[in-house]
Amino acid sequence: MFEFLNDTSVFITFLLVMIRTAAIMSTAPVFGSNVIKPHIRMLFSLIYAMIVYTSVKKLDISDPTGPMLIMMIAKEIMLGVCIGMLAHLIFIGVQMGGQIIGTQMGFGVVNVFDPQANISISIISQFLNIAMLLIFIAVGGHYLVIQAIRASFETLPVGIYPVDPNAFLYLTKLFSMIFVTALKITAPVLITLLILQLVMGIMGRMVPQLNIMMVGFPIQIAVGMSVMAMGMSYFYIVYEKLLHRYFEEVANLIRYL
Repeated sequence: MFEFLNDTSVFITFLLVMIRTAAIMSTAPVFGSNVIKPHIRMLFSLIYAMIVYTSVKKLDISDPTGPMLIMMIAKEIMLGVCIGMLAHLIFIGVQMGGQIIGTQMGFGVVNVFDPQANISISIISQFLNIAMLLIFIAVGGHYLVIQAIRASFETLPVGIYPVDPNAFLYLTKLFSMIFVTALKITAPVLITLLILQLVMGIMGRMVPQLNIMMVGFPIQIAVGMSVMAMGMSYFYIVYEKLLHRYFEEVANLIRYL
């Protein structure tokens, strides 16, 4: 296990395994949360890297040059960040959808602090983000992230190799998942609120004495919350499908790289 202490090529192999594992852990949901202390995350990365290292093909490099080593380290960091950030695209899409819903319901200025991202987000975004996090854990997303780390070494071992130029185009395409996710999350509530606003607009024309702003504000909140409550089962289905799609996209990305 500790043969890397006196073997340069084996030590570099373990170092690269450790770097990729730490990069994924630092950017993946749950593991990359600011709630988890950095030293605990690094300790977990070290332990898991030691486990994965035993099944990784060792590099045949006895005396690597500085530029070569820097290139290999940069490649492992890039790959690890890409794998971890793919899962975060789903959460970003959920937060964007929650921001849109909150604005339409009248909660646009009601923000709360998100300890995971160190930013202020809409209260609806925080609610959907917590729901997404619970579903992520419930369906075993954290275990799937660990499996994705191991699978990445089986499909894409450490070392220097040419990167397919289509990989960057594929990454750009994946960012569209943010907007698709936001649309899927917000569709039921937005359609309902749009119909409600249309009805209130007609009522305002028919009954000019009616103060639509005063009457419509609480109605929008009540209707929006009701639709969200009734649509939680729909949200669960969408979340679960998005998570499974994430791991399919990770496998595709690894093949491109």
